[in-house]
Amino acid sequence: MFFAGKDSEYFSNRVFFTSSIIQVISIYNIFSKSHESYSLEKMFYLFSLFFFGVAPLLQSYDNSKLWYYRPLLEEEYFFTNILVIFIIILYKIIYNFFRKTIQRPRLERKLNSFKVPDKVTFINSLLLIALSLLAFFIVFASNNFNIVPMLVRGGELVADAMRDFEVDESPTKWLIVNNFVRPISIMCFLYYGVTKEKNKVVFAILGILALFTCFPSAVPRFAAAAMYIPVLLILFSFVRKKNVFSLIFVGGLLFLFPFLNIFRNFGDENTEKFKLDFKMFTEAHFDSYQNFALLISNDLITYGKQLLGVFLFWVPRSVWPDKPLGTGAFTAEKLNFFFSNVAANYFAEGYVNFGYIGIILFLIFIAYQTALIDKAYWETERKITGDFFSVLYTVSLGFLFFILRGDMLSSVAYLFGFIFAAIFVYKITTFRIKN
Repeated sequence: MFFAGKDSEYFSNRVFFTSSIIQVISIYNIFSKSHESYSLEKMFYLFSLFFFGVAPLLQSYDNSKLWYYRPLLEEEYFFTNILVIFIIILYKIIYNFFRKTIQRPRLERKLNSFKVPDKVTFINSLLLIALSLLAFFIVFASNNFNIVPMLVRGGELVADAMRDFEVDESPTKWLIVNNFVRPISIMCFLYYGVTKEKNKVVFAILGILALFTCFPSAVPRFAAAAMYIPVLLILFSFVRKKNVFSLIFVGGLLFLFPFLNIFRNFGDENTEKFKLDFKMFTEAHFDSYQNFALLISNDLITYGKQLLGVFLFWVPRSVWPDKPLGTGAFTAEKLNFFFSNVAANYFAEGYVNFGYIGIILFLIFIAYQTALIDKAYWETERKITGDFFSVLYTVSLGFLFFILRGDMLSSVAYLFGFIFAAIFVYKITTFRIKN
């Protein structure tokens, strides 16, 4: 990365040096604790490696101007890098403190209710298939009973398929179908996946229904990660060994991330062909850092208004017309971006709510939550087989990455939808077992 920017007229020694510190700290924490081959702590540092370490440095070399009228200044990169170094070091300190002090017996009692039977009964197998089939049918109906939008996210093919279909513009209906109904199918598959004894026919049916309901190229990339990271970890034991997951995730972000982007405009003439190109780090996919820096340099603080919108994400705008915009859209509006669907990372959320105190408060909160959940999973003798908490934990890995990237209003809405879908499937199935 040093030689990549050496010939750039925008090369800055202090930006390079501070970015290198971010990368080294992140890489060290990603590949330490090999006995915990995947964890929320590692997801935190995977995010910081790419979104705080790699992307900003390449953007500074390229003098990238994303949504704002000008690129970031050299001193803005340097100041934000110093702030990020403070954040990732303090996160480690607070995380380790909570990891040591949280009581384990209390966690064990809470998690005992997530057991899955060794063998699912015939009735419950039919119930899982019925739930998955219902989810498929609802998503299929919402796409005009056309298979193309079920396989491809956007572009000319989808436009042609939906041309004569009157789309329901209700955001509430869209949220329910995509955030709650759609994940039900893959949750049924994962529930069956953690059972010890599996019927191959049932397993295949649930897998096919989950694949077509939640096809990777038809959903947002973060949703694909949240859905398929659990599939990888639960079904393939080698992924759970040492640093295999971290290496797969890095490879997925470098190769799969740009590949899935093709399907946002599939069939368009100007669609770029799939290729590994570090240029992607200088483009809008990685705008989170720049928007964070611009929020700080323009001193945009709402004193908790944005957080109120996150807590009340479930209230429709038709009921609450003054409901706050997502922080990305808020930033775009205040700084006159020419595009509003932009990212605002987790720490930008902290700053926009309460300034630098907000960053610290948000940091303490996420350090506590990740330490709590990591300890619950790794220090209470959890096993993949027979434990539905493993599904919830592996789903949270992808969602942490999305929450860190931002913004919180959309990520929290998706997170709760997935959690409700998982718990719905679990409760329905276990209810039948007990009765």
